[in-house]
Amino acid sequence: MAEAMVVMSGIGRACLLVAVLTAVPFSHARADVVIGIAGPMGGSFADIGRDIKAGVEIAVATANARGGIDGEKIRTVSVDDKCEAETGAAVANQLLGKGVKAVVGHACTAAALPAGRVYAEAGVLFLSPAATNPRLTDEKIGTGVFRLAIRSDREGRAIAEYLKASFKGKRVAFVHDGSVYGQGLVEQAAKLFADDGGAVAMTESFTPGEKSQNNLIGKIQDAAVSAVVMGALQADAAVIAGEVRARGLDAALIGNEALALSEFKALAGEAAEGAVFFLPTVDKSRPEAVNLLLALEERQLMPTDTIFTAHAATEAAIAALANGEDLPAEAAFLRKPGANTVLGKVVFDGKGDWRGATYVPQVWRGGAFVPLR
Repeated sequence: MAEAMVVMSGIGRACLLVAVLTAVPFSHARADVVIGIAGPMGGSFADIGRDIKAGVEIAVATANARGGIDGEKIRTVSVDDKCEAETGAAVANQLLGKGVKAVVGHACTAAALPAGRVYAEAGVLFLSPAATNPRLTDEKIGTGVFRLAIRSDREGRAIAEYLKASFKGKRVAFVHDGSVYGQGLVEQAAKLFADDGGAVAMTESFTPGEKSQNNLIGKIQDAAVSAVVMGALQADAAVIAGEVRARGLDAALIGNEALALSEFKALAGEAAEGAVFFLPTVDKSRPEAVNLLLALEERQLMPTDTIFTAHAATEAAIAALANGEDLPAEAAFLRKPGANTVLGKVVFDGKGDWRGATYVPQVWRGGAFVPLR
């Protein structure tokens, strides 16, 4: 009987303990708000992936120092999309599995489009700081898809305006790698140049990835042109530049933003000198940018446009998450009133485009590129 009483008293104490524990409310730790970072973290476009990652991480660190989002800390998780469509969709699903509330990244439209569809279906906010192809927003893949990069269809117009000012009455060759981006850019620039009375000597495609473009260079030489406009990635542009100069041709070399990558300069060597290309340019002189510039100095990073647009995209994402209960509300906030960022007030149009950047010509001089004056 005593043994029974001991057992019963033990059970009673256990029940009492359970009752007390269930009556006392637990103070649960809040889960972090996760923001995904996506981009090419290796290979030919690693410069861009590095800059996207740096811009996001600095913005998140600043936000956390101010209390995060409603007291919840923000953390990041990054993935390498390799600038490929299949990989883009795969890593988008990986990020969803890690519970991301927003994604900043995807520089290449090939990866951004399929990834954007994944985010749209899941109701996750997506802002690209670098994908320029109009398709990203023109195809309306989701209400929560936004871009801080300038649309590439404005680049062709910038090239045509430069040609009109600098090569009026002179013959110009237009060559491209057959890609959606390269061909579209070159054909748009050629048409606009011709519409303004410019002399289009030739429009020619070439096979990308070749170690030599001897046949193409022969056609350029025969056309006796004063300038060559290239719609090509950095490695192919370097081959063309090197062979143009090797033949002693003094035609001006004009390209797209891929010529800004360090790989182009490394591969082209001296042939890169004087090459002109167009970069989307944002205003980095605003007072709001001071802390970002200091952080970049600490990290020994150049203040590139991609870092600035990635930082601003992250600020916009954080503001949207703080002001919206779901994706439609977050998207509505970004369209109006918009978010305060290092680039000033960022507001997106109905498609999801931001129009705060312009294309500015740059030129390689003495081992570095500088704005063309």
